[in-house]
Amino acid sequence: MTKVVLFGDSLTAGVFNGHPTGIFTRLLEDKFPDVQFINRGLPGDQTRNACKRLRSDVLSETPDLVVIFFGTNDVSSQEVFLANYHNNLAYMLTSIKPNKCILITPGISGPTRQNLRPLEKMEQYAEETLAVAQEFEIPALDWYDHCKDQAPTKLLQADDLHYSEAAYQQLVEQLEPLLAKKLTNLN
Repeated sequence: MTKVVLFGDSLTAGVFNGHPTGIFTRLLEDKFPDVQFINRGLPGDQTRNACKRLRSDVLSETPDLVVIFFGTNDVSSQEVFLANYHNNLAYMLTSIKPNKCILITPGISGPTRQNLRPLEKMEQYAEETLAVAQEFEIPALDWYDHCKDQAPTKLLQADDLHYSEAAYQQLVEQLEPLLAKKLTNLN
């Protein structure tokens, strides 16, 4: 069975009301029933820490593909600057092997989160994610571009940070063609 690791933060973990739910994983399993999805979303995580857990949480699973979805917490960090974010993603891709990866850009944050996660900065990290994908010649989902013109109340929970069920449905719809193409190329 093909094995795909979902590597990210609380958005990958599918946090609802403060608790991981696995909604992202379940929606992907519905689209790809012959694929084993392993969720390695860690609430609060940033790329700096993710590099430290890469071996234990991702490489140890010997995945066929890895979907890497970080950036939202990096944006608010006082320790992970844009250049560090770029280098951390590059380290992950090099360690996993770029041809086994898909990147997802950070999305949006709502009005009450603009002090730590302003949309302008979210966009910068999204652009940096796309730059890394281009550098390594791998697919990337520009989730920020998809979300930016939608009402935050449609995509986000009341905390203005974590995704609503509708957002996860859209995320999976957007990711599906990239993932399908990668999975087809495995065989």
